[in-house]
Amino acid sequence: MAVKRDLVFIHSAGPQGGKNGSTGLISRLEAALGDKFNIIAPLMPAPERPDIDAWLSQIDQTVSQAKSGAVLVGHSLGGSSILQYLARNPDIWRGKDRFSAIFSIAAPFWGLADWEVTEFSLTEDEVAVLEECKPMHFCHSVDDKIVRFAHCETYLQHFAHADQIRLNTAGHLLLDGDITALIEKILIYA
Repeated sequence: MAVKRDLVFIHSAGPQGGKNGSTGLISRLEAALGDKFNIIAPLMPAPERPDIDAWLSQIDQTVSQAKSGAVLVGHSLGGSSILQYLARNPDIWRGKDRFSAIFSIAAPFWGLADWEVTEFSLTEDEVAVLEECKPMHFCHSVDDKIVRFAHCETYLQHFAHADQIRLNTAGHLLLDGDITALIEKILIYA
């Protein structure tokens, strides 16, 4: 029996459970990927009032328990938080096989109009560090009404080396709609 690769999933801000937050997306990923990946999805601290330092600490704790070669996935605030984590901890991944791939899904690009929250923003130095982080994938649905598709386009302007996974009908929570392109891309790293 083949050993499953770890997939670390960092959820969105806001309430979790039921049809809230990233819960539905996690269920869809488990159904599609559960036979190939060991999905590790910790409950992040105070998701309705997130504090970036607490989130980065939880990400670090979770990542340190994952096997080498893990796939790191974040949704919404989780997607921007994993980027901050990687930018602030390059020794974890630089020149190592700690992660086989990074997936940031429906993540806000903090600093765009109406999204000016310095605590969650990447600094210019952090953006420069992440230019070396590969492979990196940004997934976003064009019909996302919470975090508009322009956020994904802005990430791609900053990270020309990154891959775009464009969804059409999945919305922000990816509860419904076709996410086949995302699933197929993750399966490359199984």
